[in-house]
Amino acid sequence: MQAFDYEALDGAGKARRGTIAADGERDARQRLMARQLFATRISPARAKAKDAAPSRFSILERRERISEKDLALITRQLATMIEAASPVEEALSALASQAEKPAVRAVLTRVRASVMEGMRLSQAMEQESATFDSLYCAMVAAGEASGDMGRVLARVADHREKSQETRAKVQAALIYPAVLMVVAIAVVTALMVFVVPKVVAQFDHFGSELPTLTKIVVGVSGFLTSYGLWLLLAIVAGVFVARATLSRPPVRLQVHGQMLRLPLVGRLIRAVNAARFARAFGTLVQGGSPALDALVAASQTVRNARIAARLKDVVTQVREGTGVAAALRGVQELPPMLGYMVAAGERSGQLGLMLHKAADYLESEFDGFTKSALSLLEPLIVIFMGGIVGAIVLSIMLPILRLNSLVLM
Repeated sequence: MQAFDYEALDGAGKARRGTIAADGERDARQRLMARQLFATRISPARAKAKDAAPSRFSILERRERISEKDLALITRQLATMIEAASPVEEALSALASQAEKPAVRAVLTRVRASVMEGMRLSQAMEQESATFDSLYCAMVAAGEASGDMGRVLARVADHREKSQETRAKVQAALIYPAVLMVVAIAVVTALMVFVVPKVVAQFDHFGSELPTLTKIVVGVSGFLTSYGLWLLLAIVAGVFVARATLSRPPVRLQVHGQMLRLPLVGRLIRAVNAARFARAFGTLVQGGSPALDALVAASQTVRNARIAARLKDVVTQVREGTGVAAALRGVQELPPMLGYMVAAGERSGQLGLMLHKAADYLESEFDGFTKSALSLLEPLIVIFMGGIVGAIVLSIMLPILRLNSLVLM
């Protein structure tokens, strides 16, 4: 079906506007007549949108997903409009009309058309699984069940914004050391490939044996000059092979388990995944979802395969009658504090609130940890790469100093 925007008159002569899904313009008119609406104008919804993409890109546009940043913004705007007593269809229409990106307009238009056809908002969003994941749809469904859609959507927006903030922190924590390392490796490689061979060529006429350090640097330089391209191709191939290997669940489970045992990285992974899980779990519980359904949906937000597998065991235990806190305490891969906070929430009847407090604490712990780790990692990288550059310079200077001593003798 195709989405059509329409203007019509009802039985009382009042103007009506909206969107309807139909197989064509004629079918759209018949559907409107069945609703006792007389159409005065019908046009394809996509043609109305400003800066619409050409039709030859429509297939690509339908497959393009909305970015996390845009999704958080849309959710916040939708929550604000629904809390202001705007109907869902009108809120979706307003958001679609003001959206600048074609992909956003397309998704919102299709969701709006499905809602106009009688679907619930959560059902319409489930059809756009590339944009709205199962957790998002579960939260919206909880809002529909509780009858407080605006408040639940506001919590969904909070959850998305917090998730995006956490993801940005993780990227910031990893990008800077990675860039620093890449630049340092590039500088050392340039020295070994372009500078060292030209300088060392001048030592061939010395007639004396070169120092051991110089021999080592000359050997490495010769290897990079002769086989550097092959080495690069081997590294790239190794990356692809590693990714393909990690796509296998048993291997990914084993690797992720080993990562949790690392002294510093393991603590970081635990904090990030626990915060994400607690935030999603708390948002669902506060939205009115049953604890078991919320636990199932929140466990899907965990990225570490080992922690996700252990949470599946927790779901099984809770389904068999075990308390959530008791089941979580048995997960050694999660911080013990999370289980204690859940227990406190169960006793006080404020499970959602305690989960959000746990997420806040874990995120603050993550912030402090990343700052401390970066304060140590940055000088270590500088010292390590400075030592390599110093060794290269020293390997060049040693033959020169030896030549000067021979001349003075």
